Amino acid sequence: MVSVDLSHNRISGSIPASIFASCKSLRFLEISSNQLVGGVPEDMFINCRSLQELSLSSNNLTGELSGLRSSNSLQKLNLFNNITGVIPQQISWLKKLCLLFLSNNMISGAIPASIGSMLSLRFLVLGHNKLQDGLSSELRNNKGLTLFLVNDNQLTGQIPSWIGLSICKASRGDLYVLFLKHNLLTGAIPSIIGNLKNLEWLDLSQNWLESHIPDSLGNLTFLKHLNISNDFTSDFLDILLVTCKDIRYLNLSHNKLRKISLKGTIGHVMVSVDLSHNRISGSIPASIFTLCKSLSDNHADHNNFIGELPTVPPSLNVLDLSCNLFSTGNPNICPARSSLKSLLLVYNRLHGRVLNSAMNCGNLEMLDISINSLAGPIPVDMCSRLPKLQHLLLWGNNLEGSIPATISNCSELVTLNLSFNNLTGVIPQQISGLKKLWLLLLSNNMISGAIPASIGSMLSLRSLVLGHNMLQGGLPSELRNNKGLFMFLVNDNQLTGQIPGWIGRSSEVDREKITEVTFPFLMVFAINIEASICKAYEEVFILQGIRLDDFEQLPFATRCRRWFFLAPPGFNLTIYTLVNSPLAIDLSHNSFTGTIPEEFGGMRDLNVLNLAHNLLTGAIPSTIGNLKNLEWLDLSQNWLESNIPDSLGNLTFLNYLNISNNKLFGRVPQSAQLALFPVSSYEGNPGLCGFPLAECASLHDPFHDDHKDENDDDGHGDQTILAAIVGGGVSCILWTFAVFFSKRWEALLKRLI
Repeated sequence: MVSVDLSHNRISGSIPASIFASCKSLRFLEISSNQLVGGVPEDMFINCRSLQELSLSSNNLTGELSGLRSSNSLQKLNLFNNITGVIPQQISWLKKLCLLFLSNNMISGAIPASIGSMLSLRFLVLGHNKLQDGLSSELRNNKGLTLFLVNDNQLTGQIPSWIGLSICKASRGDLYVLFLKHNLLTGAIPSIIGNLKNLEWLDLSQNWLESHIPDSLGNLTFLKHLNISNDFTSDFLDILLVTCKDIRYLNLSHNKLRKISLKGTIGHVMVSVDLSHNRISGSIPASIFTLCKSLSDNHADHNNFIGELPTVPPSLNVLDLSCNLFSTGNPNICPARSSLKSLLLVYNRLHGRVLNSAMNCGNLEMLDISINSLAGPIPVDMCSRLPKLQHLLLWGNNLEGSIPATISNCSELVTLNLSFNNLTGVIPQQISGLKKLWLLLLSNNMISGAIPASIGSMLSLRSLVLGHNMLQGGLPSELRNNKGLFMFLVNDNQLTGQIPGWIGRSSEVDREKITEVTFPFLMVFAINIEASICKAYEEVFILQGIRLDDFEQLPFATRCRRWFFLAPPGFNLTIYTLVNSPLAIDLSHNSFTGTIPEEFGGMRDLNVLNLAHNLLTGAIPSTIGNLKNLEWLDLSQNWLESNIPDSLGNLTFLNYLNISNNKLFGRVPQSAQLALFPVSSYEGNPGLCGFPLAECASLHDPFHDDHKDENDDDGHGDQTILAAIVGGGVSCILWTFAVFFSKRWEALLKRLI
């Protein structure tokens, strides 16, 4: 047997040492991408002396790399995503080894100096481990290296100058790829790196290097990929691009660059430029688009660009100019035959009818102009001119008028966020034509009329956020068909009628019918924890192109005090379709009547339930105690009339409770944490008593009861209500109990996964 390939199967268990008892002729062994466990058998290196290529990558192997023996044959060793421990010094015994792949492991310790004696080594790939210390000077002897990847480790010290002195003088080829990113390297970038004349890929990002970029990088005339996002201050960009005419991918993000100017016939093959998170000011140079005729991606967000939006080249696919100071639209932003698919203009100073300019980009799939000052109506012909739109985010503007019925022509829409505008009119019935829509956010407008029954036919809908409008009527029964909703927020409207029981029914999920959708933005769920600030308030925010810490300084965010992460960028929301009930329901600040449906107790995954400020009557259903995952319960400001069910003590994750200002009576249950909530959770119910409220008047002094017969009287004259005295003292220590909010919601993704 000369060659064995068992890769990409489902082989499990350990590698049996017996199969290497007689393998003297074996030259090629490929067992990658299986489910193997255990360690690497030592006999593999002892008996298989003719082995030239060994790949055990992408398994679940553990333990250290041991049993290495002198080998005159082994040329390729691939143990990607497997082992622990340290790299043994004996690795140098493999004198003919050309390719060493040990990335994506949990290897610690230093890079052995003995590797410097492996003169045949061409590819050294050690990225994504826990390697420490510096780069040993002995590595200067590996003059044949063409690929050197030690990224994503914990390497310290300076970038050694021998990288430019020795490796570049290789007799059999120069270094083509150098990855040192995401380590703890300090000091300056040695200018001698400019001697690596054949270098094509250089990544020095995410280290602690000094804030200067040497001009000698301009000598790397064959450079195609450059990433030096770090915290640099430099004006070297002209020099670099004039000389490095073949550069295609340039990442200068997260630096302190203050200007950019491109001259001459440069950048003609540039594909991607990332200038984000710098301090560049003034108008964005037209030359970056006119000279870079092959440009596909341009990220220039988080700078200080001003003026008019630029005209982009036909080749551009992605343009992110968020968090700048642009003020004026550009009717020619997209030329004829534009390829632009994603346009992000979040948090600028754009005003007027900029939306009309974007409509000239007919291939757009993502359009986000949130947090600006756009005015005027939503154009009636928008969807006919942007038929490929998948994500339309225009929230936080001054848009007026009604939502056009032609919105149904955007048949590919997955996300529609028009919240925080001045929209009026009704929600058009035709919105049900958006059969692929997952997220519908129309909150904080002045929309009136009824919730369209046609929304019940939008079976892909996962989030329905209609709060803070002027909607009227009841909840249409057709909404019972939206079984996949995980967010149902219709708070602060003028809705009436009874709360239907179907809202509280859990539904089994047919996983075979789930369509996977990945969203490129961050979603956060805001909950107010101080009613005096913004009353009962829940809101879903979709953030893209703006950091959360910047967003928290805006008026939208300062109204609330607590954020829960629903999904990070790139998260596949399919996970939320696997829950059996909504995660949040907010019907507060309406005029709902009748009782709270018993069926609410069936929502096994519910985290937030807010029914405050309605006209609800009857009892608090004992079935609420079945909501084991409930963290937030607000039933305040209603006409509820009953005891507090003891079953509420089963809500062990409950962090916020407000049942104040009802007609509840009886004793506050003392089970679990119910007695730990403040007076404000229970006040305004004259019939309630018991800690943390005043003690119930019906309790007798136990000491007096013991001597009742001895005193031989009716017992009524001397009986004193001790609770009236004790109750006042007990209430004085109420504020020693602090209700802190757990991080369970923020860990919700982990729990579901």
